[in-house]
Amino acid sequence: MHGVKRRELSQELLRKKRARDADKIATYRALTAQVLQSKRTELYTPQELRSTTKLLELNPEFNAVWNFRRDIITALKSQLDMEFWDHEIKFTTAQLKAYPKVYWIWNHRFWCLKEYPGSPMEKWQMELALVNKLLAMDPRNFHSWHYRRIVVEQLENLTGVSLNQQELDYTTEKINANISNFSAWHQRASLLPRMFLTGQIADKKAFINHELQYITNAIFTDAEDQSVWYYVKWFVKSDCVLENTTQEEYKNMLRQLRESIIVINEDEKEFSGKENIWCLKLLIFLGTILEQEFEVEAFSEKSGLLKKLIEFDPLRRSRYLHLEKEK
Repeated sequence: MHGVKRRELSQELLRKKRARDADKIATYRALTAQVLQSKRTELYTPQELRSTTKLLELNPEFNAVWNFRRDIITALKSQLDMEFWDHEIKFTTAQLKAYPKVYWIWNHRFWCLKEYPGSPMEKWQMELALVNKLLAMDPRNFHSWHYRRIVVEQLENLTGVSLNQQELDYTTEKINANISNFSAWHQRASLLPRMFLTGQIADKKAFINHELQYITNAIFTDAEDQSVWYYVKWFVKSDCVLENTTQEEYKNMLRQLRESIIVINEDEKEFSGKENIWCLKLLIFLGTILEQEFEVEAFSEKSGLLKKLIEFDPLRRSRYLHLEKEK
């Protein structure tokens, strides 16, 4: 008997839920039709602004409605006071808390800050503090990192002072907390060329050596993480390195890095019982550079490494066979 009642109750709850959902869908469709019609007829009124608020609360990914909202605000701009702009920024804050990965919210927030009367520096400083909090909650959120770059650029334009070193230190902090933070490595790769080019790195050779040691330590920490492997391949082929080392220095750097990777691979083999795929790939990568740039013979080693990769990484077997034929 109890089982029957529960089934009946479940069916009743399901029926009520479907009814509520149907009401919500009908409301959403009606509101969407109204807002889009107003958009087509260019009806820019406070009432339509409120309608976009309701619709965006239901669906924050509706880009056309965000565009319409900006059109309304632009048309009403002369009637809007400071309180409105503060409220609009708070509106996007609430949206971001619930939907931190929706690009259109970030885009609208940036527009609001640029349109904010006077666009004061204090607002952008507060914005950077907000991004810090968001990245503390989700350190790898791509949208937060992208937005951070925009905010930093605005602060640099307002102050005339470069924040590159501050941002480099920030990437170090985030990577030290979690070397799997691909966005932090990507940010680092964006900063270094600018810093080298503008002379913000005084002793470039010392920095290159330190960075290689930093990378090597990161690999030692977690040789399975992909982020650092992508970064090291970028770094050794970057202008930061190529334009600030002699041929002999570059060759020695590659050899030293190669020796470190061999040690890491042996360490991984001892720990897990098998060689590390990423180590093998990087050894091939470094060997190819040494072959092409310095005519260092590495064919025999490359062939052996590819055979191991075919065994350890069978899903990419065809690629490794193709690379072997390229010898």
